[in-house]
Amino acid sequence: MPRPDWYDAPECETQEKGAPKFCKRSEPGEGTERSCAFDGARVVLMPITDAIHLVHGPIACAGNSWDNRGARSSGSELYRRGFTTELLHNDVVFGGEAKLERAIVDLAGRYAGEAKAVFVYATCVSAMTGDDLEATCRRAAARVPIPVIPVNAPGFVGDKNIGNRLAGELLLEHVIGTAEPATTTPYDVNLIGEYNIAGDLWGMRPLFARAGIRILSCISGDARFEDLRYAHRARLNVIICSKSLTNLARKMKKRFGIPWLEESFYGMTDTARALRDMARELDLAHGGPGDRTVRDRVEALLAEEEARCTARIAPYRARLEGKRAVLFTGGVKTWSMVHALRELGVEVLAAGTQNSTLEDFHRMKGLLHRDARIIEDTSTAGLLGIMREKRPDLMVAGGKTKFLALKTLTPFLDINHGRAHPYAGYEGMVTFARQLDLTVNSPIWPALRAPAPQDLPEAEREAARARAAGHAAALLAEDLSASRVKPPAKAATVNPQKNSPALGATLAYLGVDGMLGLLHGAQGCSTFIRLQLSRHFKESIALNCTAMSEDAAIFGGWENLKRGLARVVEKFRPRVVGVMTSGLTETMGDDVRSAIAQFRAEHPEHAGVPVVWASTADYMGSLEEGYAAAVEALVGTLAERGDPIPGQVNLLPGAHLTPADVEELALLVRSFGLEPVVAPDLSRALDGHVDEEVSPLSTGGVSLEELRRAGRSVATLYFGDSLARAASRLEARLGIPSYGFTSATGLAEVDRLVAVLSAISGRPVPEAQRRARSRLADAMLDSHYQLGGKKVAVALESDLLKTLVPFLAGMGCEVTAALAATRTRGLDALPAARVDVGDLEDLEDAARGVDLLVANSNARQAAARLGVKAHLRAGLPVFDRLGAHQRVWAGYRGTMNLVFEVANLFQASAGEAQRLAHN
Repeated sequence: MPRPDWYDAPECETQEKGAPKFCKRSEPGEGTERSCAFDGARVVLMPITDAIHLVHGPIACAGNSWDNRGARSSGSELYRRGFTTELLHNDVVFGGEAKLERAIVDLAGRYAGEAKAVFVYATCVSAMTGDDLEATCRRAAARVPIPVIPVNAPGFVGDKNIGNRLAGELLLEHVIGTAEPATTTPYDVNLIGEYNIAGDLWGMRPLFARAGIRILSCISGDARFEDLRYAHRARLNVIICSKSLTNLARKMKKRFGIPWLEESFYGMTDTARALRDMARELDLAHGGPGDRTVRDRVEALLAEEEARCTARIAPYRARLEGKRAVLFTGGVKTWSMVHALRELGVEVLAAGTQNSTLEDFHRMKGLLHRDARIIEDTSTAGLLGIMREKRPDLMVAGGKTKFLALKTLTPFLDINHGRAHPYAGYEGMVTFARQLDLTVNSPIWPALRAPAPQDLPEAEREAARARAAGHAAALLAEDLSASRVKPPAKAATVNPQKNSPALGATLAYLGVDGMLGLLHGAQGCSTFIRLQLSRHFKESIALNCTAMSEDAAIFGGWENLKRGLARVVEKFRPRVVGVMTSGLTETMGDDVRSAIAQFRAEHPEHAGVPVVWASTADYMGSLEEGYAAAVEALVGTLAERGDPIPGQVNLLPGAHLTPADVEELALLVRSFGLEPVVAPDLSRALDGHVDEEVSPLSTGGVSLEELRRAGRSVATLYFGDSLARAASRLEARLGIPSYGFTSATGLAEVDRLVAVLSAISGRPVPEAQRRARSRLADAMLDSHYQLGGKKVAVALESDLLKTLVPFLAGMGCEVTAALAATRTRGLDALPAARVDVGDLEDLEDAARGVDLLVANSNARQAAARLGVKAHLRAGLPVFDRLGAHQRVWAGYRGTMNLVFEVANLFQASAGEAQRLAHN
């Protein structure tokens, strides 16, 4: 294949004496490989949105590259489809021309109406086998009603820049000048090398419109094929950060007489310069030296926009001032980024690029401080050397370098095609400042840089144990009267997020093997509880009730309770019976304790069946309070005194933990050589397993023997502030020290737990937990871009609220509202702008304008009314999603799962939301 006439021009010389490594051709094994000509051609042509882009080659070229760039479209999405002939062994042996022709004809027919052209890309294999791309495209073009254009840029002919230039030549040969626009103006311009990455073009269009400048053709961001055909009628070509397309501008000047400029719209300095230069050229071309039509409009625009932009970036600049950066971009945008960073007070310590010439090298060197380094060795080893030498506060680079920076715990901002945010123009400058601030000042960095539990000295591990030991006392001493969280003042609750305390007690009792819960109340109460728990866990729920009637409500329910106890013991033969009360029987004043005592006296034959009782009046709290009362009753009634069992600890999991969470925490405790008595243990009862025999009792939870043995543990670990009283009761009655944790989700929170377990056990942190912590750190690095700056409203029971609000804030989210189901201690410290006790109607008011709603399934209607696309189901009930009880959010592994789950919610709708906002 002959080289084009520009291939050996000085701007393409790659072996000049004194040129840095990044200006030279890639050497085998050097580790500085750029992309290939095939990729470079695709970069230029793929943003043509209404064309079929067909790759003629084996699967690798299309399979590895389709839809991998951030070019946005306001119309057709055809360009995002991956089309390939997928050459196989026989095609390589016998030739692929016939297969290519069939593919072109087939695709043009299937996408008739939407497709306005077909671009056919040669690859290394099809070029080596000798397939005649041009001839095949001519034959196919005779059979279809749209242009078929060969793109002869196989990867081996050169690097990415070569492919860019080949694509420019191809547009000039086959597309530009092949049709006439309906109208022209004296102020028509072409943008060359602007690919609308993340919507950059859309940020520039309003500026042009206000200056009276019309974009005739954009080559090729958000481009329609027809628009490109008109490009020869523009009055000015503006090359946007794409040196490789300079030859296209030169040839258009020679062929059509169109002058050209090279400009950038990144940063205020370059945006102002670009607009002034364009205005000058357009005025000169239209009216001569005295014409100031466009220049006057531009000056008025700049006066307004620069003042407004300066004011808007000021808060970000205040936080970024003095930070130091390494800049490593894809090419000409390097100097634009130098200016933009300077405008934010950021010093550039080192800069480099993989796709520039010697001229670019000298220009870059002239922009930087004399002590700044030019990055000549752009391999991984070279970049790591720069990072170690300069120790920057951040790195601004392309996606290939992203994870190198993150693995060294260096904040990173993607400036190339993989980014999700537009940075062009004044609005883009504000976005750039905001994203840089979110990146550099994300709360994840202090957490990630803090010493891991295994690196803490023994004294600090002991201090962590002391803090956990004092958790209950500190919590229970909090003065609620001084809290900023006030009870609700509304006359009526609308769309309650609360569940009944009896439901919470039922949940706790279900975690005991062989237990049957007995609700002392009307039969509707137990029906609703079974329904709610069945919808959430997708399980049969073991629960009976005393079936209070009208007579019993008037004359007292003692007899109903005693008969109910006798019947369930005789009929179902439970190992334990758990009694909870309802609003009805509590209002009546039934003395449950005395009724149970009378039952014992009247039925000595049932003396071997323990009866545990928890007061769960409907008007006293919510699910969480009822669950905590049942746990306190279980351990307070059944735990027996005895000699301590070395290594045995009690694990009291809160109602906010899923069965899978409980299992994860038990595994974490066991990894330190400790054996937990989990009370209650939903991980063995409501974990979704299938038993050989179905029982009317709860099965698989903590056994009666284990509960009795809990009195001989050497420590109690409780998770969730609501269980502080249960742990304190064990400590007061049996002398078992307790260690409390508000949350077991989040890097810092799990670190505290691990440090305490290490101190209690006297063992070092196991390798498995170190590895899990490292994976969580990596997940936080990968995902903090999606979470940073997002607005969130949360409505949950208090323990889960106190788990998820700090987690979200710790990942950089702005929690605008946190609504607790009940007023409890510990809410004041939540990192939320507003903390209230409220219902789901209050959530609708508090969640206006948020990006994410965190609540149970009952909030789905609120999310729909508010137009909030991201709704993280949490708490109970979750009935419109499967597997809620299998979700793990506790421990290092669980926190990693939660990080990814929330990030994916944001990521799923980001591109579509941007497109809809533009349209």
